[in-house]
Amino acid sequence: MCGAMVTSAQSLGRRRPGEVRDAIEQVLANAGRPLRLKEIHESVEARLGSPVAASSVRSYLNLNAGRGGQFRRVRRGVYDLG
Repeated sequence: MCGAMVTSAQSLGRRRPGEVRDAIEQVLANAGRPLRLKEIHESVEARLGSPVAASSVRSYLNLNAGRGGQFRRVRRGVYDLG
């Protein structure tokens, strides 16, 4: 098979599994304090060097916040590590 025909997930506009998750964790760990969703989203984009859908960041945080989750919802739109 020709190498030009093989496409990576990133060349198709997709990210490797866990890339956004890892960036969110790193952003919150480095901040050392709760951050607003907008701050997390902007920092994730800066860390990854390309646009990320705000809905992806918001969904990941919402699905993984709460009892036993890796994130803690401090108040509406503000998150910290769990």
